[in-house]
Amino acid sequence: MNNNQIKERISQLYTALQFCSEKIKIFTPGERICINQERFQWMHILENAEAEPRPVSQDLERKIKEVTKLIVKYDFKPYYEDPFIEENKL
Repeated sequence: MNNNQIKERISQLYTALQFCSEKIKIFTPGERICINQERFQWMHILENAEAEPRPVSQDLERKIKEVTKLIVKYDFKPYYEDPFIEENKL
């Protein structure tokens, strides 16, 4: 993945967690931990390209995709903005 794809993935995971916190509780505490582990590993990879990704399980990935569809359906805007929003505008 290139840096833009990594940032998009971090943003997707971040928004999915926000949706779960603010709208519909979909993820279990353990799933939230796994999502955060992947998210923080991608942030680490941005600093150290030799680090290995830590993807979530296929089952959890399916849930993330379902949440992503719900985000679009409900035009969800998280209370806290995408942490990369300013970088993307530059």
